[in-house]
Amino acid sequence: MKTYRSARELLAEVKRLLAANKPSAHRSPLVDIIELLCEGRHYSWMGIYLLVGPNTPQQLLEAGRHPNPGQMALPETRSKILVSMKLAGRELGVLDVESDRENAFGAEDRVLLEDVATALARFLTGRGKYVVRKARGAAVATDSQPQARAPQPASNRPLRSAAVGEK
Repeated sequence: MKTYRSARELLAEVKRLLAANKPSAHRSPLVDIIELLCEGRHYSWMGIYLLVGPNTPQQLLEAGRHPNPGQMALPETRSKILVSMKLAGRELGVLDVESDRENAFGAEDRVLLEDVATALARFLTGRGKYVVRKARGAAVATDSQPQARAPQPASNRPLRSAAVGEK
């Protein structure tokens, strides 16, 4: 059930989840972050993409459909925002967030998602390097197979994401 939570509260919870992370083959802390943000805000879908090569995004986590960054994941999407995950000027990936509400993303959402993207960038270059290695390994395996299969959902529960300003 969705309950609106403040940006400050959500960001503190995201940082807590990343700090408490223990490498697991079963569940990524990124799944928990996607669920937290989608349940705590008006986001319908969220995807986290990692750049695994030059201009090659590899989707780490997604819900249901498998769009590329910039494409709509859900037909009912009315607003979308893409937020870069950068650290020290280096592009690491993109948060792709969608909402079924028109003009759903305001300044508070933008700042929240930018702060989440920064926290994720720090995590993925530090304690979460195992997530990056796993994604790169999956990208290499996919490239070497004649027929790549579609990525599978990260969990059984539908995940949500949001984006700013697009109609």
